[in-house]
Amino acid sequence: MATTIEIDQPENDRRFPSGIYKGTREEWLEEAMLIMAPWLNEVLYQPRLNAKRIPRKGSKSIAHDKAHGHKDVKPSDFKFRPKEVRVSCSLLSAGMSHGPAIAHVHLKHATGNNYHEIRMGAHLGGRKTKESSGRVADILLHEMIHTMVPFDGHKGGFRDLAHSIGLMSPMTATTASPALKERIESQVVKVLGRYPHKGVKLVPRGKRGKGSRLLKCECPSCGCIIRLTRKWVNEADGSITCPIGHCQDDMELS
Repeated sequence: MATTIEIDQPENDRRFPSGIYKGTREEWLEEAMLIMAPWLNEVLYQPRLNAKRIPRKGSKSIAHDKAHGHKDVKPSDFKFRPKEVRVSCSLLSAGMSHGPAIAHVHLKHATGNNYHEIRMGAHLGGRKTKESSGRVADILLHEMIHTMVPFDGHKGGFRDLAHSIGLMSPMTATTASPALKERIESQVVKVLGRYPHKGVKLVPRGKRGKGSRLLKCECPSCGCIIRLTRKWVNEADGSITCPIGHCQDDMELS
């Protein structure tokens, strides 16, 4: 059965009018996470699918927890908990060049604040097309699964859950199946609208133009252009006369 998000109608009208999200990119990601959270927990708890779709008894996650004194570990412990996850959009650790990673999750045993921190790459944009917003959502879904099986990497329980929800191999860079794409479009993108962020494209060092600190002044009549420093613009109180003899109009600062 399809899962939908319960949203108060007046709030819905304010935040999602005509499919345009009236919130920040982080808020969009949080809303998308809340919509998709039940999808993962449905897969986890369907009894007839448990043999294939939950972390197996020999998975690294269960073995790790038992080694740390958690003897009563059971499959139901592997549940997605939105209150333990924070989502943000930022440049990734590769710095000025985003590198091969498109998103990353810092698990709560390493963050020190008892939250899983999911970071979506700032180069991922969603304003242009619904497809690009859907891609952001399925990447977010990938990172959400990591928080459910924090010690399995891209194997074991992670692989089982990813395949069950509709994420296709390779596991290190999953893509949504046609059925999952349709589900994301109908239940996430059509509800929230497009991801409100234009992808950041950083120019590497060495390829950036030198630029100029000079201010451009253009005559609206003859089109004459001169460039001055801020000092002389201030000295003229912003009123600069065109140097062309037959013109003598005031130039516009741009």
